[in-house]
Amino acid sequence: MLYVVRYSFLMISICIRSMSWAATVVQGMNMLIKPSGHDVTIECATDKSPQDGVYMYKQGESKQQTLFYFYKENHLTFKKANESKVHVYGEFPNLSVTLLHVTDEDIGLYWCEFNFEEKNTVGKFTWLWIEKDCPEDTFPIVEIILIVSAVMLLVFISGICCMILKKCCWGNKNYTPSNPPLESVYEEMKRSNLNAQPTVRTLINPDYQSSKQLR
Repeated sequence: MLYVVRYSFLMISICIRSMSWAATVVQGMNMLIKPSGHDVTIECATDKSPQDGVYMYKQGESKQQTLFYFYKENHLTFKKANESKVHVYGEFPNLSVTLLHVTDEDIGLYWCEFNFEEKNTVGKFTWLWIEKDCPEDTFPIVEIILIVSAVMLLVFISGICCMILKKCCWGNKNYTPSNPPLESVYEEMKRSNLNAQPTVRTLINPDYQSSKQLR
């Protein structure tokens, strides 16, 4: 998990510098994964000439560090006492840089910037990752943690999406009331009721009617 945090912090720091700079990083990224204690060789070259000199930089967890400056007349200036750690060889402007006995402190992003008068040319970026020897029984635990975290994140995102869809699709429906009956319907019902009422003749006793006729 510590490696994930370091890598995330490094990528965030890269994006903050500028969008164009980050686009250049993505296009020219080279990744190296080496065990601790081994030597690592990083390319520091450009196909654009002429060039006056080149700086090599390293972006670590929190800050940017200058490793050396190489001038075209074979003048090499190390920064922060890297003589015993960094070896530079080759013909300028195509150089190779070897980091001896790398450790966790060497994890980071490396790149070279060539300068000609007032113009700078950025070379290839190299992301260096150092593997550590871990006990075998720790790998399943890490894998389980990562899988559980991924599943929880997926469930959380799915829940948010469902809530948004429910609110957008079903929450804003307009229910229109049923249309009131037309006035003609009431008139028809009233007319039917009137027709169904008994008349005066139907109330007369049939026996009385028959006796009246006999008279």
